[in-house]
Order: sequence, then C-alpha cells, then structure tokens
Amino acid sequence: MDINLHGVNTGNINLLSLKGKVILINIFQTDCPVCQEEVPFLNKLYNYYKNNKNVKIIGISLNSDGLNSFIDYYGIRYPVYTINQSDLSKLGGVAYTPTTILIDKNGNIIERFVGFRDFYFLSTNINILL
Repeated sequence: MDINLHGVNTGNINLLSLKGKVILINIFQTDCPVCQEEVPFLNKLYNYYKNNKNVKIIGISLNSDGLNSFIDYYGIRYPVYTINQSDLSKLGGVAYTPTTILIDKNGNIIERFVGFRDFYFLSTNINILL
C-alpha cells in the first residue's frame, strides 16, 4: 500500500517499505479514553515484537493537538505517526477509535478491529500471520 505516514516520535515512512512484514496499525485520538486505556497493552506488544524483523507495531493519531504531550504522558514506546485524509481513506477510513488494522506480509488488510483489544488478543492475531 502506497501510504505515507508522518513521524511524530520517529521518522517518516511509506507502508510500501514495510512489505514482507506483518503490520499492526493502531489508529487513535488523544482525547479518546479507550485509546488511552489501550496504550499499556500496545507498549507490551511493541516490546514483545521489537526484535522480530517480521513484525511492525505502529500508532497513527487522527489529531495532532497535544500529541507529543500524550506520547510523553502515556510513555508510548512504539512509533507514532500522523496521516493525511487521502491516505487514511486507502486504509478504509475510520469511523471510531481505537481502530486496529492488521496487514499481512503481502500488504493486504486482513482484519479491522474497532474498540479495545488486549495484548493476548492482538499477539494471537499477529502470530497467526507469521
């Protein structure tokens, strides 16, 4: 997928550069209580897979107001990006946050989960694709 992501706590990337990896994208808003509740599980997931070259865990914020403070306050360790509206539509758009998208090694969207998901649920779904 030719989708550009603008790095907040990391550099910019294009999802095409991640082909060959299983990608978990968590789309969130800084003022979403459920999104805030999910951060510790995403940090745990990131730590679990950070040395696995076949997996990439990323966050995409739909708003940039207070984003750096949000990252610092919640201790987010995984890379966080912003996205423009046209690229967001390539991911199928987002009606509710959090929305988590799982992409296989061929760049195909395999699953979309809306709402809170814990470490066990997410890691199980990632492992199925490895």
